[in-house]
Amino acid sequence: MVAINLSELGDQIRQQYSNVTSYVVPTTDLALTENGKLSTGKNEYLLTAEGRQNLAQKSCSPVDFFCRLDTDVQAVLFNRLFKQQIDKCKLPIDLRIYLNQHNQFVGLDKPGLLRIRPIKLIELLENSLPKNFPPEKVGIGQANLLPTRIQISCFSPQITTEPREGDILNGGVDILHHTCGDVGTQVHCYLRRLVCENGSIAHLCGENRQLRARRLNNGRFDEDDMYEQISRLLQEAWTQVGEKLEAVKRLTEKERVSPEFLQQQRTRFSLNEGIISAIELAIRDDELGETGTQFDLFNAISRVATHRETLTFRQRRMLSRMAGEVSQQDAHRCESCGNWIIREN
Repeated sequence: MVAINLSELGDQIRQQYSNVTSYVVPTTDLALTENGKLSTGKNEYLLTAEGRQNLAQKSCSPVDFFCRLDTDVQAVLFNRLFKQQIDKCKLPIDLRIYLNQHNQFVGLDKPGLLRIRPIKLIELLENSLPKNFPPEKVGIGQANLLPTRIQISCFSPQITTEPREGDILNGGVDILHHTCGDVGTQVHCYLRRLVCENGSIAHLCGENRQLRARRLNNGRFDEDDMYEQISRLLQEAWTQVGEKLEAVKRLTEKERVSPEFLQQQRTRFSLNEGIISAIELAIRDDELGETGTQFDLFNAISRVATHRETLTFRQRRMLSRMAGEVSQQDAHRCESCGNWIIREN
């Protein structure tokens, strides 16, 4: 992506999401037409790719299979399976439909869930910046602006560490936000290596536990509660990112773990043999050479997460989180069982 700053990204978000709308309809009124539109009984809307996937999920259809069908076959399958979900009381009486700025359908969710609007989200991010960090000076490492999902990784050139000469890392904040659905907004620290633009995310910590954004409104919270929560997490991230970077620097003092470590982690992080091989290759291909320390593994995992084009968004996030965890942990082999034991720094 072309290098932009947080202020410019904010302008893009305000423009792209300024005319998005949503409203509540009776669930029984929803149906797919033979020409591939969603009918609410009163209106019909073209589907985005995200909207089609959402309808497949709501009707419990295999997403890839459903999306490959012709629109008339999709209509028959969806309308039958969706009605079955209604009859089984698997769906609420009403659903909220979401439309993009082009008045196209992008998704459904429960009407009782409060949702932070994208324009409000970028406002909260800008207001969370530490003093002397104007949005124009905060860079964007990654940004994905989709109808149903916003992911922003931003960093400040003023927050740095240098684990070895010429190898500089910046720190900042990563946000993953869904515009519809049941998932809450996620906030992490963002760690970005300049020489290769690799990125990773590290969870927030508080009182020896991970800080997480709670799921969105279930009737006990209102919008002010949501805004306060996200603001607090963003401020925590900016406060903690310096410590996260220092932990990365200390990796150069730790002996690198053996390849068996990756095999042990494959189930937890959904690693297949192709990804493991790519990580091992990335260790050897580092721009500044291997260090023989745990810093190599951190670099390699974040490199694959950032630059391997065949990965899905979920795989990239999983590997970015794995790299972040590696950067904040000590790993040593148990003398009794031979397994690698992980301990938080």
